[in-house]
Amino acid sequence: MSKQGQRFRVKVKVVSVTRPCNAGHREGDEIIFEYNQVVGKICFDSMCSMIAKVHSLRYGAQFPWLKGPQAPALHSCPDQGNVTFELSRAVAGEGA
Repeated sequence: MSKQGQRFRVKVKVVSVTRPCNAGHREGDEIIFEYNQVVGKICFDSMCSMIAKVHSLRYGAQFPWLKGPQAPALHSCPDQGNVTFELSRAVAGEGA
């Protein structure tokens, strides 16, 4: 459980690509969501579809279907699940 008001940074990593991605995502790509910036390249459609998860993780949400409070969440891109992303968090300012 996070301290009240504590923000986390969220690392999004491409963990699989089943066929060539039109946005150019490749396995191993990383995107960091921090307070007022997004570092790294991400397809706009994928970002829009995952933003609720990113925002929730930034503020300490715990999803009951994950294996634990620090377990990463998976997210499939809206293009028929072609790209799978892994979302994980760390305290803002620390490595994710």
